[in-house]
Amino acid sequence: MFMMASFFGCRIYLIGLTILLFTGCYAVDPPACLMRAGDWEEVVESYDASPHAIELYNHMDVVLETWDSSATQFTWSGPANVLEQRWSQWNGNALLVGYEDRCQWMRDLGSNLGLTIRTPGITKIALHGQGRLDAALLDTNLAVAIDAYAFAGYIDLHCELDSLTVRLHSGACIAQAEGVVGTIALFASGLSGIDARQVQAKRAFINQSAHPLTRFRASEYAYIELNSHSDVAGILPMPSEYQVIRHGSGQLIWED
Repeated sequence: MFMMASFFGCRIYLIGLTILLFTGCYAVDPPACLMRAGDWEEVVESYDASPHAIELYNHMDVVLETWDSSATQFTWSGPANVLEQRWSQWNGNALLVGYEDRCQWMRDLGSNLGLTIRTPGITKIALHGQGRLDAALLDTNLAVAIDAYAFAGYIDLHCELDSLTVRLHSGACIAQAEGVVGTIALFASGLSGIDARQVQAKRAFINQSAHPLTRFRASEYAYIELNSHSDVAGILPMPSEYQVIRHGSGQLIWED
């Protein structure tokens, strides 16, 4: 009798758990609920001021565009219940942006938030977490630095800048860039890699501390520091002058 009661008790528990997993709840507030992602929505937010730096957190697909307005505009897109958890806050001249996932589990794990940022000019972008950044950086007087901290995802850059710095601090990030810059500086470590062969640069400063290959192009000068077993590939023709510092087994190679 006891075994039969236990059997039926387990069945009721499993049925209840199954119903909860498949239906979830629509509530946003309870921190431990199993939340439905919700219907797809779009939300537009505006700021009168423009940040000098933007820090991005959590799992988002971000498009960054420059425009002539002095204001900053955010266009969010994604499931309604996840959008409810978005946040942004100022830290001096930096704008921190992300969302808080209050639920322990969400049924559709493929539902990423999309964010399009329109701002007059940005000098620093920091990435934390995972996702994607597509940025059009078009100001020949501007020096822009992009830092990815243990970031997993993709970075795609179209640039017309005075200088561009890309630093991939560990993580598993693939970055590629194209355009024209005066000076390009690249650092990669861990499983991250940078492909800047489509960037026409006068000067290049490369620190290779990663597993994947790093590619660059420079016409006047290149400084290459090899700190890992992986190579750095320069695109021909070679710059007028270059310097190689080796602390690892990697090599500087040249490609067409």
